[in-house]
Amino acid sequence: MPERIDVHNHLLPNLDDGCASLDASFECLRGLMDAGYRRLFLTPHTGPTDICSIRPEESLIHFDKFTAAVRKAGFDVELKLGGEVRLSPELLAMRDLTLAITYGLKSTYCLVDIWEPDWPQWAQDCIDWLLGAGRTVILAHPERMPIMQKDVGLMDRLARQGVLFQGNLGPLGGSESEPIRLLAEQFLRDGRYFMLGTDCHRPSHLPARIAGLQRAMEMIGEAAVNRLTCDNPMKIWMAS
Repeated sequence: MPERIDVHNHLLPNLDDGCASLDASFECLRGLMDAGYRRLFLTPHTGPTDICSIRPEESLIHFDKFTAAVRKAGFDVELKLGGEVRLSPELLAMRDLTLAITYGLKSTYCLVDIWEPDWPQWAQDCIDWLLGAGRTVILAHPERMPIMQKDVGLMDRLARQGVLFQGNLGPLGGSESEPIRLLAEQFLRDGRYFMLGTDCHRPSHLPARIAGLQRAMEMIGEAAVNRLTCDNPMKIWMAS
């Protein structure tokens, strides 16, 4: 079985809207390992506002405690810290690169998200700022973004700037609405994703994520899925 790398999840317990206990985190970890995952980037929300007002140093404290617990429990898995950076006017105003946490804290790869129903100028300015600062921007779950339902051409414009895209396995496994599932399948067929992540928040998320992995292999073949869950994520792993 290929050794997969999860690039997006919220398994750090008691930090954001993800796992609420160590037991829940361990249950998710077991399920992902059963599905072939042997390396995980842990990516809590981060940024200056709302649910994302978690600073990287706070994430690191939780990460160190969690990795110690994982080692004590005897899990054969490798973990690195990352983050899911919420694009916002506040982030742009601060222009604090320490908030734009990267995978492994060492690489240039930065996972970002945004939930506005349109694409405001400040969002584009955030992307321009991060790219100009040497970050490799990866936009999380574009299939779930309201703006992509209205303007798929935005993905082309961002791709021309060098932005990469991370698809979620959940929609492929039926976790979201039909329009989101269809858009995820379209992006997958069209080769728009650089990598696929679980975005797993809790044990109840696992069945749809595992089903999404199987659905992806049915659609584009095991070799292509390995590229999105093993090969391309390994590029980030090695850089971090």
